[in-house]
Amino acid sequence: MPETSAHSPVIPPAVLASVAALFETAVAEHRTAGITWAVIGGHAHEQAVLGHGAAGHRALRDGAPAEGAAPMDRATVSRIASMTKSFTAATVLALRDEGRLRLDDPVSAHVPEAAGAFDLAGDEREPTLRQLLTMSAGLVTDNPWGDRQEAMTREEFAATLRGGLSHVHRVGTGFEYSNTGYALLGRVIDEVTGGDYTREIHRRFLAPLGLEDTGWSAEEIDTARLATGHRLADRTDATRFEQVPLDSPGVYGAMAGLFSTVDDVARWVRFLAAADAPDTADRPQGPLATASRREMQQLHRHQPLAALPVDPEDPAGTSPGFDRVRGYGLGLVVEHFPDLGEVISHSGGYPGYGSFMVWHRDSGVGVVALANSKYAPATPLSMQALRLLQREVPGLLARRGPEAAPRTLAAADAALSWLAREDDAVADAWFADSMELDVSRPERRRRLAAALRTAGLERSDLAQLEAGRAEVLSPARLRWTVPGRGAGAPNLRIELLMDPRREAAIQSLDTLAVTAG
Repeated sequence: MPETSAHSPVIPPAVLASVAALFETAVAEHRTAGITWAVIGGHAHEQAVLGHGAAGHRALRDGAPAEGAAPMDRATVSRIASMTKSFTAATVLALRDEGRLRLDDPVSAHVPEAAGAFDLAGDEREPTLRQLLTMSAGLVTDNPWGDRQEAMTREEFAATLRGGLSHVHRVGTGFEYSNTGYALLGRVIDEVTGGDYTREIHRRFLAPLGLEDTGWSAEEIDTARLATGHRLADRTDATRFEQVPLDSPGVYGAMAGLFSTVDDVARWVRFLAAADAPDTADRPQGPLATASRREMQQLHRHQPLAALPVDPEDPAGTSPGFDRVRGYGLGLVVEHFPDLGEVISHSGGYPGYGSFMVWHRDSGVGVVALANSKYAPATPLSMQALRLLQREVPGLLARRGPEAAPRTLAAADAALSWLAREDDAVADAWFADSMELDVSRPERRRRLAAALRTAGLERSDLAQLEAGRAEVLSPARLRWTVPGRGAGAPNLRIELLMDPRREAAIQSLDTLAVTAG
């Protein structure tokens, strides 16, 4: 059964049971040998985990639990695979913040053996650290090849670089997911610190954040709680799960080498997500500056997606568009969905394992799932769970709108006063010089009168408007809508925009009659 927090339940038990059913069904249908999951508390919650559940077993043999194998549970340690990239990216940013590297450095400035490794045209420059971080270096997508290179030594990696790397697009001109790019970033960390990326990530993030169940090898984790990885054989019942031996960490571990638990991942997610919390200024910086964490979660490289299928009922035969905007940040994926708004995530797929972490930017609420089968459906299950929570727990994934700046609200009071009474002293105090150059005050008055007539309104109808009840389009932009009077009458729309100075003035104040809807 799923577990709720010891605090008063934020998620009703019935909803948590519905979330659990998603994951339990995946195990029952033999889509994964086992899975453990958690709902991650958001900006408004003290508890890191709002609910947890698990299904299946840590190890199967011949379709049944292996001898001595425990069921998957909250304490289970599993490989998080490419979710590791977020730790590698955070470490590069921390070194940048300390002035030890620049994101626009060419990679060979820190890893000399990378010089000459890239297939460059005559007018191209070597990829930078920024381009490796954002998957825009042009390197070939190397799943599943890269998954089998984890134990590669530095010497072997240097030989690989000397042999040269191929490309699929010119440097900085597109998105292409590359594990080798993150292996290079791991080597950058080695060279800049004079040590090893595994120890550097542990020192900077795992230890300070209390991620005690997170590590790189059997020597660093509790193997008694380790979920055994499974490959999927060409069968459909439980016998399809065949155990996969563990690999040892090497150069390619920087892209996918970490093991962890849902509780540790929840702590990591909350640390990253806190960069977008409403009270960010009041929160401690922690082991990575808030601004750098926020930088990780911006869309730096757009990832083109296939268009939605053509609607057969559409005589024009055109696609309705795209279901989302998707791109890569710095070690994280950034997506904007029509229903959810912005979410931040990263998946992990590896021989024997599948994982996913995702959180809703505005609320900070998220889901993590760790499974012990290759390319297990952790991503679709977690997204289904996130949408279920949005639908069944109103307000849990609340979307935050912009807030008007204090000076914008003061200007709005003045603008409403001028619209109602045409007080030139107010205009003199608050109108930017561009206002008169664009539209003279007499013409501005005529435009307002014409819009009022078209909407069937009187100037006295403007008295109901208040600065604090405007629709906030941005901290510097407000809108009011006054319903028109009479059948089919358009609405009156008023829009205000401030100029870019700190002591801002009003740079536009438009009054229009617009069709309702």
